[in-house]
Amino acid sequence: MKEKLSALMDNELPAEQWGAVLDAVKQDPLLQAQWQEWHATKDALQGFAPVSGDFMAKFSARLAAEPVVIAPKRLAEPRAKRWMVPLTAAASVAFVGLAVWQFSIAPAAVPQQMASLNAVPAQHVQVDAAEVRAYLAAHRAGVANPMGDDHLAQVSFEVGEQR
Repeated sequence: MKEKLSALMDNELPAEQWGAVLDAVKQDPLLQAQWQEWHATKDALQGFAPVSGDFMAKFSARLAAEPVVIAPKRLAEPRAKRWMVPLTAAASVAFVGLAVWQFSIAPAAVPQQMASLNAVPAQHVQVDAAEVRAYLAAHRAGVANPMGDDHLAQVSFEVGEQR
């Protein structure tokens, strides 16, 4: 058990075993004495001043002599503040209900709008590769281009009617 007690003091004991070791220390006066001796040695090695044997008795007496401060009674909340939480909850529920109601109406109008957008035919226009090269050469002064010149010959544009 002393090996486990030493491991507990060095923080090397697995957390699952702490309870069993501490229960054994509570029940065995020899382990309690060993615990106190090892802690006194550890404190001396780390340069801490030794604690007197009646430290806990003195501390308990000083703690008992301290006045007990009782917190004052809470003031009543204003009526407006009491109604804010239920009111904001009701407003949130109403907002969600309105959003769901509007969403359930809106999908009927969407297909008609999409059908009118598809009515304009697209026109394909072939562009001369030499014109594209000249345009890009004039506008990319000093800018690195990730595409090689062989990709420029395959450029085409779609032109649609503007509204």
